[in-house]
Amino acid sequence: MPSLRSIAVTVFEDKEGAFRWRLVELGEEGWQVLGQQARSMKTYKAAMAGGLVELQQMIEDLDVGPREDESEPEPELEEAKKKSGAAFGFGFGLPKIG
Repeated sequence: MPSLRSIAVTVFEDKEGAFRWRLVELGEEGWQVLGQQARSMKTYKAAMAGGLVELQQMIEDLDVGPREDESEPEPELEEAKKKSGAAFGFGFGLPKIG
């Protein structure tokens, strides 16, 4: 089985009350940003939920987690989003957009 990827969801605060998620992956040269939220959310909870949903959409099988793809190039976040099924929020709920 391919190796498990070291991907983390982080939340940063642009300014007071403006939170955005960021997905980062640990590689040979340190942490690399895979993607981040374009618009800020009003709460940490909403931003974290959005980041977790984004991570979930990258993972083909949640029982085994994000794995290295040894035969093909790593998919971009937008492509992974298109392939995703139903979403859940890993205990944070789903983000409210709008």
